[in-house]
Amino acid sequence: MLNLYDDKPIIACSTGTKSNTAIGLIRLSGFKDILDLQEFFSLDLNKVKTRFAHYTDIISSKGVVDSVVLTFYKGPNSYNGENILELGVHGNQFNIRRILKLFVDSGKFRAAKEGEFTYRALLNQKLTLSQVEGLDMLLNASSGLMLQQGLETLQGNLHKEYTDLYDSFIKLKGAVEITIDFSEDVGEQESIDLLNRNFSRFFSIIKRLNNRIQGEFGGLTSPEIVLVGQTNAGKSSLFNSLLQDNRSIVSSTAGTTRDYVSEYVFIDEVNYKLIDTAGIRETVDQIEKIGIERTFEVLERAFYKILVVNPGESNFEDFKKLPQDLVFDLLIISHKDLVEVDYKGLFSHLPKFKKCFHMSLKNGPIEPVEVFGPIEPDVKNGPIEPEFNTAPIEPISKSGPMGPVHSFIFIEDQISFKFSELTANNPILLERHRDCVNSIYCKAVEFDDVLRNINDIAIISSELNILGKYVSELIGIVRPDDVLNDIFSNFCIGK
Repeated sequence: MLNLYDDKPIIACSTGTKSNTAIGLIRLSGFKDILDLQEFFSLDLNKVKTRFAHYTDIISSKGVVDSVVLTFYKGPNSYNGENILELGVHGNQFNIRRILKLFVDSGKFRAAKEGEFTYRALLNQKLTLSQVEGLDMLLNASSGLMLQQGLETLQGNLHKEYTDLYDSFIKLKGAVEITIDFSEDVGEQESIDLLNRNFSRFFSIIKRLNNRIQGEFGGLTSPEIVLVGQTNAGKSSLFNSLLQDNRSIVSSTAGTTRDYVSEYVFIDEVNYKLIDTAGIRETVDQIEKIGIERTFEVLERAFYKILVVNPGESNFEDFKKLPQDLVFDLLIISHKDLVEVDYKGLFSHLPKFKKCFHMSLKNGPIEPVEVFGPIEPDVKNGPIEPEFNTAPIEPISKSGPMGPVHSFIFIEDQISFKFSELTANNPILLERHRDCVNSIYCKAVEFDDVLRNINDIAIISSELNILGKYVSELIGIVRPDDVLNDIFSNFCIGK
């Protein structure tokens, strides 16, 4: 946990310290008076205007360190409520480190920790916890959806809905207080009507938010595509084809991939982690066993699950190790050009799946399965009606560093379709927000029952106070300490 009571001035480079840039932005925060920093600048700091850019040299006992642009933001009208000085310096990393060292060695500043500027904004009530989480999502977004929702949670529509919810709760609480203290003045019936009107408005907002958490959306924040199958099924070939790069080793030797291999692939403005896993089979090799166990772990959390099956393999018993309720998004039958496939017999040994097609992983078009109608697998799984395509799908040839490569457009389209389908109603992605909204909604339903059936205003007030705790937790007025470490550990230095 960040030290809650350390108010010493801090300094950091907000533009990163990994590579050279044209300009580096160094931020200093928490100093009491800008005049206390005069020794570091050639410019007379008495002449500095807030929120104006000023040209100056940074100086030390050895002379000029750098020529920079200085901008001063006086607290509390700054990002985190403290005095902040921003220095636009030359972005050579050696130069940046030299400037940081100059201020830290002076004893007037210490190096900031991850997210500490924003942490101070939270402490100084410049941001709520939900806004901080929105900023976290914005900074670490892997898709346009996350980017947009991060902005909405920070200052946009979602933040407005949260504040509207809180404001409506305050009015609801006020209506209860009026009923307790002033019912004789305003009239008993008017007090009841006011209470019901305010609760109706509050409930309509939380119901609308609750609709946005319905479904399984956990994998949308960092979506993973996992390839699962036997050894020598063709997973690594498919992995390389989707990446358009020979990233994974392809060999006729079974068990070549003994641990999962992952790379990022960008599909329709979404950054997915594509994972090639160890082939599922019985093995005495301890390292391979660990790899297969990791396959199951990755499979459990994956956003999109692809099962790759080589029909030429006779042993499908290992698939029974998979969870019985598992449903694959896509079944790919590989090596169709080499093997005649008994589809009904094959499907009876496989887990459930939603769609299926067969393909040659080496060349030629990707052909749809020429079988229609329900397929009956093991009785314990129930009937499956996989969706089949009715026309050949041609991979698009492109030229790459390894020569011609094939982009499997069909698979990418299926992945994009699922992502679009799940995000059509603009779901709330942050797990803590989802949990809070669910808690508020459930408690609001209980409160509705109390309001309808109990006339004791003291009980109503007590139940409303419990509801208020859940609302406060969502907005972040009550700050749950257990989430702070997770949030700020994701921030970059200087933010």
